[in-house]
Amino acid sequence: MLTLNAAIFASASAGALALAFGAAPLGVLLIGRRMSLVGDALSHAILPGAALAFLIAGADPWALTFGALTAGLVVAVLSSLLSRTQRLPEDASFAVLYLSALAVGVLILGRTADGEALHGLLFGDVKALDPAGLVFAAGAATATILALALFMRGFAAEAADPVFMRTTGVPGGALHALLMCLVALNLVAGFRAFGALMTVGLMMIPAAAARFWTRSFAGQIGAAVLLSTLASGAGLLAARAYTVEPGAAMVLCAAALFVISALFGPNRGLLQSLPGRAHLEG
Repeated sequence: MLTLNAAIFASASAGALALAFGAAPLGVLLIGRRMSLVGDALSHAILPGAALAFLIAGADPWALTFGALTAGLVVAVLSSLLSRTQRLPEDASFAVLYLSALAVGVLILGRTADGEALHGLLFGDVKALDPAGLVFAAGAATATILALALFMRGFAAEAADPVFMRTTGVPGGALHALLMCLVALNLVAGFRAFGALMTVGLMMIPAAAARFWTRSFAGQIGAAVLLSTLASGAGLLAARAYTVEPGAAMVLCAAALFVISALFGPNRGLLQSLPGRAHLEG
């Protein structure tokens, strides 16, 4: 198990911060669009690209990044196009594509990767966050923030009523495809260090917890970024203290914050809905 020395801890913290600003806001939009499992689907979909890159170039970090990103973008765009034909529900199109992609990745890795390489691809390796990896993570976060600044109203409207968007002629399909590409980009930015599956946890759990603090999309995005940052910091400290997997520790801290939010959050938190409390507030 890797010990997080000062240099690795600092780079992991910077990568986690970039992930908080890039991935957590996308989680809010996915939940609003009732597509909470899309991130999980795309995390599996990037596996064949990474596996093929490993087969060709070995453990070269940029080859793995390029392969994973290409596979994620292909699945994101194909699923968006397939769902827009209205011949197959969106969740079904994702299921077909990501399960097929996952099967291809498993076949490739099963024949080419040793145990250590397989562990790195599935669960990440914080040593992979070299300066180039941090630049990539920062670039993914920057692209997400710019997209939100430019198209936030369209994203929110498409999430609230995609059928209305189609009938009015607003290019909701393009916004949807952009959202899926941003999700894939942030998953790839996080998978090398924290693992694709753990990156999904940092994308979706803080976003779900944010719903207990505020109702507006903007407020939920801010809360999700804050919660993701807190979970990442606490998780990395726990990983350093107890020598455990950083990605898993970060996700468990996010889950703990979700429980706290679900209990004490002012927006429909469980304790807010108790009969005695409601009577006192009335």
